[in-house]
Amino acid sequence: MSEKPPPDFAMLRAVEILAQMHERVRKSPNTPPAPIDRPVVLQSERITLAVAKTKRSDVERELGVAFSYPARGWHTYATNESGTRCLLSLFYKNGILVAAELYVPRGANTPNLESRSFGGFRLEPGSVRVGFHANTVAQPFTPAVGGPGPVVYDQAFEARFPGGVSYAMASKGVIERLTVYADLGKDAA
Repeated sequence: MSEKPPPDFAMLRAVEILAQMHERVRKSPNTPPAPIDRPVVLQSERITLAVAKTKRSDVERELGVAFSYPARGWHTYATNESGTRCLLSLFYKNGILVAAELYVPRGANTPNLESRSFGGFRLEPGSVRVGFHANTVAQPFTPAVGGPGPVVYDQAFEARFPGGVSYAMASKGVIERLTVYADLGKDAA
């Protein structure tokens, strides 16, 4: 029976230090980044979607009447984003935009809406678009702390601003979802 030599003291100490570092990180609270000084908007050549400012009547005047999807209260359009079919879903409270999502549809029950060109949506500031590589996402976006879970997307970036938060989410290194949400605070329904 061969005996293994005892573990090297330096190796044991290195493992111990790494375990301590892991525990410190695991126990540290998720602290979101500091807000930037201006709102993040979902913008195209035709319209700027700003939460807590954009009126439903202005959106419908520019984009037309939407389809109710994925749930009651959401107003959805199909759009062509650089050759990729996307859905643009908007949610209003009292006729004012409180949530906007632009995403590559994944479900089998996605409505077969005709895609239209609305001028190419992007998150501003940052010029983040669907189809961009995740490694090109730059300031003011930072890796997301909390927020959307890694159930569908393997990377998420966020930018917080007075009155809201915005996310850009990627799957396999490619941005597939852009969102802007108002912070409704205690006024949430």
